This record gives sequence, structure tokens and C-alpha cells, in this order.
Amino acid sequence: MADALALEQLVRENLGDECPRPEVKIERFDSGGANYTSALFKILVSRSGRDDLHLFAKVASFSEAMRTKVNADWIYTNEQFVYTTIVKIYDNLQESHDVPLEHRFVFPKYFGHSSTHGNETIVTDDLGIQGYKSFNRFASMNWEYASKSVETLAKFHALSLVFAHEQPEEFEKIAAGMQYGIGVNGDETTKELYVKMVESSLATLPEDYRDRVRKVVYNEELMKFHNKPVKKVVLAHGDFRLSNLLFKRKGGVLLVRAVDYQMMHAGCALADLIYFITVGSDKQFRDKYFHRLIEYYREQLELALSRFSLDIEDVYPKKIFDEELAVILQLAVVISVMILPSVMADEEDAPKAGSNFDFFESTVKRGQLFTERFNDLIQDCIDWGVV
Repeated sequence: MADALALEQLVRENLGDECPRPEVKIERFDSGGANYTSALFKILVSRSGRDDLHLFAKVASFSEAMRTKVNADWIYTNEQFVYTTIVKIYDNLQESHDVPLEHRFVFPKYFGHSSTHGNETIVTDDLGIQGYKSFNRFASMNWEYASKSVETLAKFHALSLVFAHEQPEEFEKIAAGMQYGIGVNGDETTKELYVKMVESSLATLPEDYRDRVRKVVYNEELMKFHNKPVKKVVLAHGDFRLSNLLFKRKGGVLLVRAVDYQMMHAGCALADLIYFITVGSDKQFRDKYFHRLIEYYREQLELALSRFSLDIEDVYPKKIFDEELAVILQLAVVISVMILPSVMADEEDAPKAGSNFDFFESTVKRGQLFTERFNDLIQDCIDWGVV
């Protein structure tokens, strides 16, 4: 109960003197295999004469060994920076340009955080109480959910482009401090982990495909762009997938809220888009909508930028967009071997928050759903000419 006691203290400190004796109830819940970096909690704060306060908390759960091996401290301090700094910058941009409320990108409402090592915590409002629900991570996206998610992603990236345009020096300073931090030491242990993850995935492919994939995923020149900018620097989400999106209907309209900003970094906008498609769709969806969804993203980004009186060609020209897409499509193979196993893992096989699971000692079991999705994705990559 140490996490719960620390959470209660954090909540009471952030309430301050406005409510000296609130009743705080804390309940831990499980994500069903969708998350393993943090322990998750729902918090109910009952205050005399005031509405109940419904909060959501994430408490760091990586073991000390894993923190050291992959520099996992970064994800916790990084998300704190997003909520305490980036959110304010983006909200101010939308306010100063009078962006209509229905067209704004909305972060979860930040309540407070703790920086205590080993117990880092972020507390926000509980979107579940507001009617938002997660998407089945085993199901492929459909056009409605995909297009609405991409609209949200375009609004998110537009804010980064506006920030860079209007405050270039401040943007460059922040981007320099938001380099992707997981596994950046590049030592032999980290390389061994990467090879282990790759080979475990390749074992599910027909033998005649394996060497073709190896040529891509072990290409040092290509890997220079993994989680890094290609040409245009944006503050990318870094983990934009269905498990980190929440949905609800209001007046017949599907609303989308993005959560989990642990991986936000100075990177490539199209990496977020291709990542989203790669880990959230099956071949049937991609055959019908892959190219259409990329075009739709570009259209929505243009629309989002127009609300800030910016022309997309001035800040993200189509020529650069296409050049980046050619690179990022190759990285779809890297994403599939590294991320897809955890996303597609059966609940009983997925790493558990707070467990002693060590990627260096074992790998996530490659189940039947992963095998089908991965093999289909590699076939698509062959058809796209990137394998």
C-alpha cells in the first residue's frame, strides 16, 4: 500500500487549504496488458459541500535494474516536463489564436506530480468518469476511429509547427532538451537486447523473408533516424497508438483524447503516423485505407495550421513530407519487430506493471495474433518496396 499512501499525501498537498479534510479513496486497476511502465490508480476525493473530484494517477513501476539498463528514468521526468511546460505553451498558443474549442487539442487536466525517484507520479483528471473508453487493442482500427485519431494527431503536430514558427529560439531550446531517451547509451547490452527482440520476431516469418528484413532492421544508416527527426523537427508523441487514445460519442460525434506523454520527444511527425497505423491495423484495413489515411493526415494538418493563419507549404512543404515518408516507411519494419510483440501480447503473456519482467532476460511471447499481423505487415512492406 506504499503507492496508495504516497498518492493520498500527494493529492492532499495539491488540494491545499481549500479543503482541509477531504476523504480520499484510492483504487488500483490493471490495464489488461496495455501498459507496463506504471502502476495505475483511480482516485475519488469527496469534499464537503463540493462536487466529488475524480482523478487518475500513474506511478512509476520499472525495476531499478531496468531503469539502469534502458535509461527508463527519462520517461518519468519527461512526462512531468510535458505537463508542467509543454501543455502551458500549447494552451497559450490556442488561446492567443482564438482556436474554437471544438478544434483544440486537449490534454488531460493536470493535477500534480511527484518526482521522488522510484515513485514518480503524474495525477490528472479521470477521463473514464467523463465517458471516455479505450479501444480493444487486439482489434484492427476501422476508418471512423482511424480518421478521428489522425485528426487529433494533426492538431497535436500543428501546435509544434506553430510553436517553432512563432518562437523559434524557445522551440530549439526545448527540442534540444527533449531528445528520445530510452536505450540511448548504445552499449553492447542494449545492442544485444535489440538483436534478441528482432530475432524472436523473425522466427515467426518464412525463412526466405528473414534475411530481407535483417537488411532493413540492422541498417545503421536507417537506424540513425529511429526516434529522431528526418528533416522537419516536431515534438512527436512517441507512442501514438490505440491503447493511448480514449474515445466517446457526444451528439453522434466520436471524440478522441490522447494520453500518455512519457515518450514525447523531438522527432518526426510521420513517425507518429506510421507507428499509429503499423501497430493498430490489420492487412485488410491497410489494403483499403493506408494511402488514404496518409493523405487525410496531410489534409487535417493543413486545416489545423490554417486556424493559426499558417500555410502548410511554408512550414512543412510537401516535398519534405514525401522525403520523410520514404524513410519512415522503412522504419515501419523496425517498429513492427520492437513494439508489435508487446501490443499484440495476450494479457497473460504481456509484461505486468510492477513485475520483475526484464527484457534482457526474456522476451514477450509471440502469440498467434502477433504472428499473423507481423507476417502481413512484412508482406505489405515488400509491396511498398521497403523490404
